[in-house]
Amino acid sequence: MAANPVTIMDLAKLLNLSKSTVSRALKNHPDISPSTREAVKQLADALNYRPNSVAVTLRHKKSKIIGLVVPQISYFFFPSVVKGIEDEVARHGYTIMIMQSNEEYEREKQACDHLMSGNVEGILVSVSMQTLDFNHFDKIIDSGLPVVFFDRVPENCQADMVLVDDTDGAYRATLHLIETGKKRIGICTGTPNLLISRNRLKGYKRALAESGIDLDERYIFEGESPAEVEAGMEKLLSLPDPPDGIFAISDLTMAGIMRAIYKRRLKIPEDIGVIGFCEEPFSLMYNPPLSTIKPMGYEIGRTAARMLFNKILNAEPNLSQGRVLLAGDLIVRESTLKD
Repeated sequence: MAANPVTIMDLAKLLNLSKSTVSRALKNHPDISPSTREAVKQLADALNYRPNSVAVTLRHKKSKIIGLVVPQISYFFFPSVVKGIEDEVARHGYTIMIMQSNEEYEREKQACDHLMSGNVEGILVSVSMQTLDFNHFDKIIDSGLPVVFFDRVPENCQADMVLVDDTDGAYRATLHLIETGKKRIGICTGTPNLLISRNRLKGYKRALAESGIDLDERYIFEGESPAEVEAGMEKLLSLPDPPDGIFAISDLTMAGIMRAIYKRRLKIPEDIGVIGFCEEPFSLMYNPPLSTIKPMGYEIGRTAARMLFNKILNAEPNLSQGRVLLAGDLIVRESTLKD
């Protein structure tokens, strides 16, 4: 009986490396050191390793379908992203298969498995709030299927990504509130599971530090749903020295913040200045219209799709473009006029 063929997992165990490292080493990925690439190739030659020809054939069969995994498309931000993706996909004569995780880790895993088995030519992914384990993404990368992450991206994952410059955007938003005379500035960070939440908090803290304003942890709170954010904002507004400025990191958090402000019948911007990362249709719904850092949804979607097609059409699925950061414009409206 013939011996079972050697797999990437076998090579990884023998070399005490991850599957993704071995896979990239076999494909001469620039992120892998020359010594590691040489060790992997020597062992692969010695054990007569051969790629799975069936998997390779399936990957190179042209379905002209792109897979897309998003948390939800009911928010204002993600429809803008999808529009950017659709425009680029249509330009290449492809179609997209959209899967929603509904902010659930297990559904995200299932969506990725479904797309991989559905013979899509590439996958675009934005990570759910619940996702802390990124092994299912390593599975995609190990298979050689082109993948690009956008907006909500996994940490320590060797893949191409595109997102707005969260740290700089939050820094400029907070600095703008300070320049309008606000000193007690609060922030709703969303969920700390997401890298964008942590980066936007970092920018907020940087602006305070550079402006000589002491950080007050009471003004920092978390919230995933509008109801949670509204409750958190109510607590802030009940402080003896409530915030005179507030920064929301997303459309979703802004909804809860504005409900709490309206409930208190506070005047904007006289009693409290308001700014956030919000798409234009959303920011114009309120009275007064909201100052924002443009979250660049359309631009993120189109750029991510362009990166993916570069990998697909150039037949270089491991071509590294790295992390692309887009600068969001500061748009000043009535919610942050100077006192």
